[in-house]
Amino acid sequence: MTEKEALLHALENEMVSKIYGFCRTRLKSVSDAEDLSQDICLEVLKSIHSGKKIDNINAFVWTVSNHLFFNWLRKKRYGTVAYIDDATMSEEDVEEEFILSEQKSLLRRELSLMSYNYRRAIIMHYFDNMSCEEIGKALGKSEGTVKWWLYDARQAIEKGMNTMRNYGERSYRPGNLFISCTGNPGSDMEPVSCAKRKSTQNILLCAYKEPVTVTELCEELGISAPYIEDEIDYLCKNQLMEEVSKGKYQTDFVILPGRNPDIGNKIYAYAFPDFYKKLINYLESKRDMLSSPAFNTAGFEWSRLLWVYIHIFSEFCVKYYRYYGDIKYIRYDDIPLRPNGGKWIAFGFDNSDTSPKEFMPYHGWDGPIHKLEPAYTQGFCHYWSGIDSQPYLDLPSDVFALCRQIIKGEIKVEELNNEQKYLFGIAIEKQLFVNENGVFKQNYYYINKTERREIEKMAQEFAKSVKDITDGAYQLVLKEYESTVPRHLHWQMGNFLSNALTIFVTCSLYEAEKEGILSVPTDKNKYWLSLFASE
Repeated sequence: MTEKEALLHALENEMVSKIYGFCRTRLKSVSDAEDLSQDICLEVLKSIHSGKKIDNINAFVWTVSNHLFFNWLRKKRYGTVAYIDDATMSEEDVEEEFILSEQKSLLRRELSLMSYNYRRAIIMHYFDNMSCEEIGKALGKSEGTVKWWLYDARQAIEKGMNTMRNYGERSYRPGNLFISCTGNPGSDMEPVSCAKRKSTQNILLCAYKEPVTVTELCEELGISAPYIEDEIDYLCKNQLMEEVSKGKYQTDFVILPGRNPDIGNKIYAYAFPDFYKKLINYLESKRDMLSSPAFNTAGFEWSRLLWVYIHIFSEFCVKYYRYYGDIKYIRYDDIPLRPNGGKWIAFGFDNSDTSPKEFMPYHGWDGPIHKLEPAYTQGFCHYWSGIDSQPYLDLPSDVFALCRQIIKGEIKVEELNNEQKYLFGIAIEKQLFVNENGVFKQNYYYINKTERREIEKMAQEFAKSVKDITDGAYQLVLKEYESTVPRHLHWQMGNFLSNALTIFVTCSLYEAEKEGILSVPTDKNKYWLSLFASE
């Protein structure tokens, strides 16, 4: 690329948006800003084509922009200029007043973008009238260090004031980051609680791909350095960020796209209907056992039981692959301890993209999998019906404990005391039990510990038989995301990329619904279709 081509490329790809931003912040009228920006671009373009020597395109554009803007002030009526409030001022006064205002504004801007030590030295020396010796004593640094800071800071200010800066897209269109973790959260629910604010979320998003400086974050987010530094310090202490080199910071956990229907579609196209056929054939081979009273304490029809068994067995394939498949999966013992008592590895989903996505039909059959307290249940709630998930979360654990006693025959409904009647009333309200012709019937899947262990053995046997399918599906996921995850985070990938394999649950239920082998959800059972509870 020739020097002229490089300048034209820089003008088109880097400077045009900055030129318009320069004009837009100075003129009230959008049309005036557009006209002036066109004039500036034309002048720069003419200079490039004339062969004018331009060593620094940024500084050159800045000079041209200011020159043409001052000419613009002389030609336009004062009321169109954002900074001018006094219509009695002469043209010379207008220009002088604007230049002074602009210089003050630029100085404040450059100070707000400076790193902590430089900013502190400038303020103490020039604003607080302290000598270098006094500053050194106050900061515990040598006089020579203070002089070095001041020299570098002055150089940075001079360079910055001749630079056309432009805030990044996140300054007006912030991203949205959702954080969760594997392991146990800290005492204040770290890491989830660490990124509730938009500022922290967007710092983490900006610093994910490559290390960034405080100044780069300031420009991208439109936030001054003192506030950015405070957030970075907080995130580093909570081990969500790391200072990878002097003054450069990077996010220290995996962030994946929040919405990616393509990977689900790829897994579906690769693994189905083969996986589903093998699953149904296996369940049919165990149908007599799985339908027996010991495994079917609610007396459900086989079509109703399949809501549970399809979910359990397809989900277990994912768990089995995490431990025995060709995957780097971090076991709990190897998860690092955290500052506030937690033992976790964070992961995030970038939900910034809110544009509509085309989903395959089966996506409507899956949603969050809620795990209830291990004290009274194992397994999952399959929430697909579009109803608020709070029914799962609002239930006191004593309700399930009472239900378990009733199912096991340890307590009779007609012999409940007042406290138990209250809890059972909640169970009825939430439809864990339903009243049919005066008889209270269990409305969710429950088994004892012995039967649960048998199901786990069967699920493991099935998982082994389809390991080649789950392995192929994981390789698709790995290929989709591996290049987007920074190399220093590859050791964490297995824990989170394997989450994509839970689409096996979704796809299997979709195939079963298509074939008509699932019971039809009703208002009485749609909350708990796939709830799998045990001792």
